[in-house]
Amino acid sequence: MAKSKTSKLKRKPARAIQLTKRDKDIILALHRYRFLTTEHLQKLTGTESRWGINARLRLLYDHKYVDRPQAQKALYSHADKRPVIYALGNKGLEFVKGRYSLFKTSKQYHTEKNRRVREHYIEHILGISDFMVSIETMCRNSDQYELIEPQMILNRSPVQTQRSRYPFRWKTRIKHNGESYEIAITPDYIFGIKNRERDTERFYFVEIDRGTMPVTRRDMNQTSFQRKILSYADTYERGLVKRRFGLNGFQVLTVTTSEARIKAIQDAIVNLPIKPFSANTFLFRTKGDNQSHFPFHSNWQNSKGNTSDII
Repeated sequence: MAKSKTSKLKRKPARAIQLTKRDKDIILALHRYRFLTTEHLQKLTGTESRWGINARLRLLYDHKYVDRPQAQKALYSHADKRPVIYALGNKGLEFVKGRYSLFKTSKQYHTEKNRRVREHYIEHILGISDFMVSIETMCRNSDQYELIEPQMILNRSPVQTQRSRYPFRWKTRIKHNGESYEIAITPDYIFGIKNRERDTERFYFVEIDRGTMPVTRRDMNQTSFQRKILSYADTYERGLVKRRFGLNGFQVLTVTTSEARIKAIQDAIVNLPIKPFSANTFLFRTKGDNQSHFPFHSNWQNSKGNTSDII
């Protein structure tokens, strides 16, 4: 009788493990990005052998350094290609807390959090991971560009921001149809890129738009992309990023599903009564589900529909 295949989502007794540098890189990457696929981790660790990283990830999973969220079973139930999704496990979290003072860590066990997470949330986070893994890989392979990670931005920020429970969320004031609203804005991701040759730094707020949120709504108490635009406009106009992070400027990078979606958002920007920002403050690109490589340098559209390079 043939041996049954070990379930991808069930742990088994495993040989003893001593963490390697690659293991530590995997743990830190999962702490940084929340959810990553095998392909992401292979790129981030520069591992050539797919078999080799699969075997190592299995061992890290069996020893509870990493998790495989149960929700991925439903997420890919009808897909032909089913990548394995990883998250930080309890022992991985303890390793981060014990060895590095890089991030604030939750007291809640990561394994329990991973068990409760839903498919749509994983999908959204993987969209962020797809984008940022491309950026991080580009910077690692370049002598010119250096990635400025969120923690580095936080370390430069005023003490009040560093002590904030949610440092990457801030309040904005917006007006719409004669009404005033106080809206909190939280980018999907924040990062910077240093250009070593020019000795310059640029900072970016990332929005991964899956096309499910309405572009406009009459009620600003409900989520819409227009509300995001107005919040970023207020952030720009009142210099909130300078106050909160010590940054002189920013660009909002939106990765979305179609050219039609981009056009709808651009129209919403054009129709704003006041635009305190430049056309290149908001930049847009599409990314297909099967597009694994995401060239960062060029072919972004600004709010007027013109092509713009961003580095």
